[in-house]
Amino acid sequence: MNAARDFLTEFKSIRNFAEIVPVLVKDEELRTSIFAEIESEEYPFPEYASWIAVHFFDKHPNLMTQNQFDSMISVLLKTSNHSVQRNLTNALVNAPFDCSENGEVLDLLIDFLHQSEALPALKYHALRMIEKHFLPAYPELMRELKTLFEVISNHPKKSMQSMARNFDKKYRKHPFYN
Repeated sequence: MNAARDFLTEFKSIRNFAEIVPVLVKDEELRTSIFAEIESEEYPFPEYASWIAVHFFDKHPNLMTQNQFDSMISVLLKTSNHSVQRNLTNALVNAPFDCSENGEVLDLLIDFLHQSEALPALKYHALRMIEKHFLPAYPELMRELKTLFEVISNHPKKSMQSMARNFDKKYRKHPFYN
């Protein structure tokens, strides 16, 4: 095994973000190799590497490199792994790079909101990513989002109904809402 895989294997048993985030801040080489594991298809490496990315980039978005951003976008566009999808949409919310011109990403995020089988956390992070990266550049997206959330408001899960209510409260005064 390599150092990144050894690190991720150990992390799998300890799961202590408070301990590992400072280590990754100091060790750029290890950090780079761990986040490269997001591209792996061998369980559990992409799942744990992307989960660490959520916590790391939440605290240190300025340490995300263009290569890491591009890699995460690429994996997000091709993976069907629900854990990795959820983790990457969450990690990319605070990305310091613009993806508002990437229609493929926007289509995927909207598709996540459309999919009845998509888990609530994935829908939530997909919406956050749309809000941060796409809605400021394309406020007219609000019309489509409103329609989507009208459907989501009838979802059998209470968490989804709550998400729809919160969306309505937050955006009902948006110029493109009506």
